[in-house]
Amino acid sequence: MKIAIVLGNRMNDDGSLSNIMIKRLNLTLKFDGLYHPDLIITSGGIANPIAGVAEGSAMKEWLIKHGIEERRIIAEVESHTTRENALFSVPIALQYHPDTIIVITSSDHYEARSYSVVSIFNNAINNQSIDTIFYTNSQVE
Repeated sequence: MKIAIVLGNRMNDDGSLSNIMIKRLNLTLKFDGLYHPDLIITSGGIANPIAGVAEGSAMKEWLIKHGIEERRIIAEVESHTTRENALFSVPIALQYHPDTIIVITSSDHYEARSYSVVSIFNNAINNQSIDTIFYTNSQVE
């Protein structure tokens, strides 16, 4: 079983999706078309209290509107950081006994960070026999 985890990004104050989040969602559509994961976890809570919208829920709605079946999407709505994306999304994925977890995020998530997205997710998966793939774009904006 292949499970994709899409990392959120802070919502705009008006409750709309940020450009970075839309970039990540478009990557998800592309990935889905190429590899069709069994499940997609959209990961993100209410990081912007002004917007009052959980990123995971907003991303799930966007993906449904763009043709992905609702039954294939699980919204994780508690996380506020990349570390929490891993802490809350990986256990959801593990419930389904995946052989592969794909982390979908934009390339800016790898630029000038004081942490490693790869290390965070590898630590959360905790050396289980699961392939971990990081899917991103190569275009930095």
